[in-house]
Amino acid sequence: MVSSYDLGAIVFYFIFMVLLGFVFRKQVSNTSEYFRGGGKMIWWMGGASAFMTTFSAWTFTGAAGKAYIDGFAVVWIFIFNILGYLLCARIFAPRFRQMDVVTPMEAIRQRFGAKTERFYTTIYTVTGLMGGSITLYAVSIFISAVLGWDIQFSIIITGLAVVLMTVTGGSWAVVSSDFLQAMLIVGISVVTFIAVLNNVDSIDSITSHWEGDTFWTGNGIEIYEVFLLWVGALLIQRLIDMNNIGQSVRFLCVKDSAQAKKAAYFTAALFAMGSIMWFLPPMWAAGALEPLNEMYPQLGGKANQAAYLSVVQTLLPAGMVGLVVSAMFAATMSTLDSRINFVTASFIKSIYKPIINKNATEVQELRASKIATTVMGLIVIACALFLNELRGISLFSMMILFAGLVNIPMMIPQTFCMFVKRVPDWAGWATVLFGFCVSIISNNVFNAAWVSETIAVPMTGRELGDLGVVITQFMHAILTVGFFFATMLFYKEPVGERKEQVELFFKNQRTPIVSPAGMDESDVMQCTVLGRLTLIFGAVITAFAVLPNENGYYFMICGLFIMAVGGAIYAQRRNGVTVKPITDNL
Repeated sequence: MVSSYDLGAIVFYFIFMVLLGFVFRKQVSNTSEYFRGGGKMIWWMGGASAFMTTFSAWTFTGAAGKAYIDGFAVVWIFIFNILGYLLCARIFAPRFRQMDVVTPMEAIRQRFGAKTERFYTTIYTVTGLMGGSITLYAVSIFISAVLGWDIQFSIIITGLAVVLMTVTGGSWAVVSSDFLQAMLIVGISVVTFIAVLNNVDSIDSITSHWEGDTFWTGNGIEIYEVFLLWVGALLIQRLIDMNNIGQSVRFLCVKDSAQAKKAAYFTAALFAMGSIMWFLPPMWAAGALEPLNEMYPQLGGKANQAAYLSVVQTLLPAGMVGLVVSAMFAATMSTLDSRINFVTASFIKSIYKPIINKNATEVQELRASKIATTVMGLIVIACALFLNELRGISLFSMMILFAGLVNIPMMIPQTFCMFVKRVPDWAGWATVLFGFCVSIISNNVFNAAWVSETIAVPMTGRELGDLGVVITQFMHAILTVGFFFATMLFYKEPVGERKEQVELFFKNQRTPIVSPAGMDESDVMQCTVLGRLTLIFGAVITAFAVLPNENGYYFMICGLFIMAVGGAIYAQRRNGVTVKPITDNL
């Protein structure tokens, strides 16, 4: 299935990512540095990290498989990612940075009090660890099938690599790896897109595989209104998902308000560039290649998830499969390290410091942070191994369902509390519980099957699935959002310390953080270290072009692109230190 070149690319990637933690370990001197880089990062680091946090291996597997079957329909998700980050850049990203906290949960404490903070921390810890284990398990299944590795071995190796990098380098290693991984994904996407264009006469030769409107709607849509409602529901979900306090972590890392805005615009630009390049190749595969279940019988009913990989194996030289698998590792590692970093930060700042060790020094907090990161990572690995034994049923099925039921309810108060002041503290957790009930009702009572029976209109399986999404999202948009605003009827102005915290929350949001013009020592460090690392990363990929291989120039295109980015970053260091470094008081 894979060549020695592919294995060489994968081994190089793993070693390079693990070494990042050691490169940045000296930058970590306190918990603010460990969890958010001390709020000193440049916009292109924060933007790339936000991109990778939203991106996942599902883009190259599940989403590509969806494009293989249904054409353009899946692209709507990524178009709305663009709109979500444009809205974030315009309104939310500067506000996120101006909250001036180390973790999002500290902002929840300011806004809703300690009880709501612990409520959110508990749920995020459970769903974060379970979500991380599910992500690790899912990509390990795919990689095991492609590379022939044992699933348990894949889980352990990938999980340990993430833990080692995150423990040693903290957020500096996490965000830096996100940047390099984003450049790898962009480079691979470019060369795969070019390879497909070199093998077609026109775009019409790809889209002609679908008849009529099915290219835009996908198969199984007979009631066009259901599809339009599904698109509207996706828009609501993506806008809320990008713009709530829980998603503020990458914007807390950057150095000021303007940089936060640039980071969000950069994320939107990356999604805009990738939305077509990611999905044109699997669309081409649908009409040009043999059925995927024949190419990948070992994947069984999930063979469609190999749509993107099939294009790489067919059109690109040996070794590119290794880079694509590395890109899947990249997406998985980004999701995992971000989850582990987030969960650990929430535990340390919301439970360890205020409850377990109130008098902890900064040194003790940092030591506890590294221990907690290790423990959280090992829990994720153990749960993924346990999931492998369960084969995705029973307890984990219930956990996946639970995460889905509370996901949107958790986001709603974290979005609207940024602007609505006159709600009681209990609105934060009560809205989640109310929304949880709404989710249960929309999934089990007033669901798509009930609607179909009530209006006596038969629907296809695809329409019932899409209508289920519509019902859930719109019920939350009306009922759960309505409940949050209804709590205003019970508002009583807080007093004492709670009043000071709420006032501080809104005051910080209105107060722009402005850095002195020019570059400080941290800026120069980032340009120097990331510039060099990116140049080395690109140079090794470029070197694959000299190996005996057909179409080896694709390696050169990918590698030179990454080197060009690294060179541009490294050149910025020549400006030298022109201002004093920012002091992080958190």
